[in-house]
Amino acid sequence: MLHSHSFHGLEPGPRLLILGAVHGNEPCGTVAIRRVLQELASGVLSLTRGRVTFVPICNPKAFALDVRQTERNLNRYLVPMAQPDCYEAQLGNVLCPLLADCDVLLDIHSYTVGGAPFVLVKDFVSKTDGDFAVTLGAEVLLTGWAAAYEATGRNASQVDANEGVGTTEYARRFGALAVTLECGQHKDPTCADIAYQAIHNALRHLNMMTGTVPKPLTNIRRVTMEQVFYRDAGGELAQPWQNFAPLTAGTTIATSADRTIAAEKDCVIIMPKAAAAVGEEWFYLGVED
Repeated sequence: MLHSHSFHGLEPGPRLLILGAVHGNEPCGTVAIRRVLQELASGVLSLTRGRVTFVPICNPKAFALDVRQTERNLNRYLVPMAQPDCYEAQLGNVLCPLLADCDVLLDIHSYTVGGAPFVLVKDFVSKTDGDFAVTLGAEVLLTGWAAAYEATGRNASQVDANEGVGTTEYARRFGALAVTLECGQHKDPTCADIAYQAIHNALRHLNMMTGTVPKPLTNIRRVTMEQVFYRDAGGELAQPWQNFAPLTAGTTIATSADRTIAAEKDCVIIMPKAAAAVGEEWFYLGVED
């Protein structure tokens, strides 16, 4: 069972959808959403226009177990299924109609290695997407997710257009402005504060509640993801890489029993996960504008 909460302003406006705990071990969105729900229910905050819908916990079983997922990653291959083949597919059948019915999506996450907050956006060209993303408190904008999976994902040779589809990719199919906010390391308590402020900033940026949006950070980095790498049996990272660490061409990134992965050109490493399960995403490579 999923719980969603909607609030309606008295004037027409955008339909904003805010998600937490798409991955069960990423609690910052849930904590932040619950805090904002209390503010809206008590009248501390008031919605002036549009509709905002919150789903504090998108994967209840995984959240209860404090694990990323139960049977598969909810944020991959997120499309409706006539015959859902696992628990996360059942959740997808509930979430997909919500995603199809929003104008703006803010999906709140955290990540393993930790570091500065960043936002995944569709591209750097759309001023609308970029303006919204930078108001959330991001230090880095990241694009290229879908293209990286199409080019180097597990099913790239079969051109499976749904392989890398998560919440944002599915919402964009219906014209939504959709971003994912990565707030920092999973267990860092400041992540919830970042998520909380981002929700406030999103509502203010969209003129859905009163207040001034803080000015975005200056010198925001822009990174385009190009490759996704999966962990082999026995695979180990060459060192404890930090998120967005720069790599020079030829640098050994990781090794396994039958291969060494080195940077083919100057690039950055994205969301390295030393303890990734065999066959799961291990790290990504991208280039900085």
